[in-house]
Amino acid sequence: MANIVDREVSFRSDSGEEVAFKIGVGPLRREPGCWTCDYSIEGPHPFAASAFGEDAMQALVMALHALQAHLDAPPLRGRVTWLGAPAAEILALPAP
Repeated sequence: MANIVDREVSFRSDSGEEVAFKIGVGPLRREPGCWTCDYSIEGPHPFAASAFGEDAMQALVMALHALQAHLDAPPLRGRVTWLGAPAAEILALPAP
């Protein structure tokens, strides 16, 4: 199923080359007893999974947290940026 949102980020390879790839969140789906939200990482180290929640909001928040955790785990740690910001800040909201 197609993502409902994508973000293009950059990966710095061992040679220093910047490679663009997408991260994305799929549509929320009602499952028996819960909600689910797919998320994915394309590019040099692809990964796809689903997050679950009691309601749609929780499933979405869990997908965003899981996506952030995967971007900050080896082998992507310290190599992914978006608009110059490190991976730890890619999905963060600015403080009020």
